[in-house]
Amino acid sequence: MTILTTKTSELSSGWQLVGVFILFIFILGATYLTTKIVGGVKLNQIKNSNFQVIETYRITQNKYLQLVKVGTRYLVLGISKDNVNFITELKEDEILNFDQTAKAKVNFSDIMSKLTNRQNNFVSQNKEHNLEHQQHNGGSQDNKNN
Repeated sequence: MTILTTKTSELSSGWQLVGVFILFIFILGATYLTTKIVGGVKLNQIKNSNFQVIETYRITQNKYLQLVKVGTRYLVLGISKDNVNFITELKEDEILNFDQTAKAKVNFSDIMSKLTNRQNNFVSQNKEHNLEHQQHNGGSQDNKNN
């Protein structure tokens, strides 16, 4: 009778594990879909907006300067925890435009290939250095033995 009870509890535990796994997959799927929907809505809001933050400069922990494009005007704002202050308006020719598109086009695989090439070069240089060091030490030991 004890054997029957343990087999039943093992079977029940297995089904509970399967149920928890299915629930986990369902929650992951719901989270993914929610993120996609909210992200799409926010992206449309940003694209169709007259406001664009060009640059943010941190002064202290809770104080920032922001360069904001509102329509066709560029404004410098002082932003703190409780206040937003207008500092000045800039003309378009007074702003140094950094190439944002070049930064956005950098591909992760390109970065990884550069890093792996750099690492491979480092490893091969170390091997060459160790080989030269061994040859040098081996040659000096031969001279000592003679």
